[in-house]
Amino acid sequence: MHERGTISSLEKPEIHTERVGVKEGVPIIVMHGWGQNLESMRTLGELLGSRNPIWLMDLPGFGKSALPAEDSDTVSYAEMLKLFMEANGIERAHLLGHSFGGRVSIRFTSRYASMVESVILVDSGGLKRKQDLAGRLKSMRIKTISKFCKTLDGIFRTSLYRDWFTPRFGSRDYLNAQGIMRKVLVRAVNEDVTEDASKIDRPTFILWGEKDYETPVEMGERLHSIIRNSRLTILPGKDHFPFMGDGAHLCAHHILQFLNSYSK
Repeated sequence: MHERGTISSLEKPEIHTERVGVKEGVPIIVMHGWGQNLESMRTLGELLGSRNPIWLMDLPGFGKSALPAEDSDTVSYAEMLKLFMEANGIERAHLLGHSFGGRVSIRFTSRYASMVESVILVDSGGLKRKQDLAGRLKSMRIKTISKFCKTLDGIFRTSLYRDWFTPRFGSRDYLNAQGIMRKVLVRAVNEDVTEDASKIDRPTFILWGEKDYETPVEMGERLHSIIRNSRLTILPGKDHFPFMGDGAHLCAHHILQFLNSYSK
């Protein structure tokens, strides 16, 4: 079964979704990572659809969903998710979030636990990256150069920061983001969801690629230590997108195993 739908209001952006899988059961809401859309999660969602109804979602600002408000952060995205669930009569759901979608899942669950059946975090963002001395010195150097460029721009009305600094030091996601979404990204990467994660008391499964260099595996291990009674599975040889290609079957196997074990 495939159904397409949207939700819109005067205050919140239109959210594009597709519903797949069986008709009965607690739904799984699947949220993609930054720069992606629901298509990146489709194969995994369809595999999980043998057990539960699946809502594949384009998060606001991605795919076919409308842009969020300019001052949005991941808490705002959690509020949008709440509106979406209420508008579609979803009283309780499993949340599956990859990377940025994991941040939203953590924010939502810490605030609306009664609406969450379980949480599945796949290479989730949300924790600050640990840095050694060399890493800290590099960060300090970049911040100093950034301030210097902005100061010169302010004095001489140049565009040194935009034209020289950003192309050399901006991340791939930052360079690809435009307008409002660049501001949303900056807020997101500077957030630390540790406090919210520590409040989660719903069954939680953490799935991580061993060779993830965007959100290193030590972040998954930290989340595991922060979230009470969580389970952690590390996938050998997989990167930040462990569900791509044949990995979708591997991820689905572990996720279904988790769902079946805790619900017995």
